[in-house]
Amino acid sequence: MEFDKKNLLKLGKLARISIKDDKLDSLGEDLNSILKFVDQLQEIKTDQVDPTSNSLEQKLLSREDIVEKINEAEDVLENAPEQEMNFYVVPKVIE
Repeated sequence: MEFDKKNLLKLGKLARISIKDDKLDSLGEDLNSILKFVDQLQEIKTDQVDPTSNSLEQKLLSREDIVEKINEAEDVLENAPEQEMNFYVVPKVIE
C-alpha cells in the first residue's frame, strides 16, 4: 500500500491529528519507507524457528514461591485517619 495525499489526510482524520500540507510529502515518504521495511521482514523464512527461541541461549532463572504476609488489611489501614469495616472512610465526592 502506498500512502498518497488522500490516504494521509484520511489517516490524519481517523487519528484526529492535523497534518499540514507542507508536511504531507515527507510524511508519505517516511510511512512508505516503513512499509517497505515491514515487507522485507515478512520475506524472512521463520518456519524452522521456535517462537520462544533466544539468540543468547540464556536460561530463565526460577525461584521457589514463598507465601508471605504483605499488605494485610490491618497493616495498610494503620495510617488511615478514619476506617470502617477494613475500608478507608473518605468524604463524599458526588451528591
